[in-house]
Amino acid sequence: MEQITPQMFNGRTDARLVGIHYEVLPMAVNQNLNITNQDEIVISRVDDRGLSLEVTRKLVVTPRSLFEVKATCFLRRSIGDNVQNIPSLKDIDIKAFVEKYKAELTNIGFINLSHILANITSSFGGTPILTPPAPTQTAVVSIKQ
Repeated sequence: MEQITPQMFNGRTDARLVGIHYEVLPMAVNQNLNITNQDEIVISRVDDRGLSLEVTRKLVVTPRSLFEVKATCFLRRSIGDNVQNIPSLKDIDIKAFVEKYKAELTNIGFINLSHILANITSSFGGTPILTPPAPTQTAVVSIKQ
């Protein structure tokens, strides 16, 4: 039996936006602001040959100022029909697998979130805030209860 690799997820991929939160906050005066992004990957469903993920990116402004913005998208990744003789995804440590291959499994989601957040932050003539088109190394991976 073969080991499962990210390259086997060459079947159908579904991706869609499921939520956006955007709030304008008072602007900090005479302060340096630090803008970082926090990424989260939640494994919401595991089948024999596919998994569903919710990927979220939140822009964090420190000290709290300007805006608060967070977007989440749903991803469904499936193992291709051409891949045979592999264990069920239910039989492996799926959290460890997603942590190890988070970029390969979630890039399509983070590419879209990066584009969406750049558009939101550039609205009304602002400078777009460009975020990486891949999950950060510190992205938190969890399993939905």
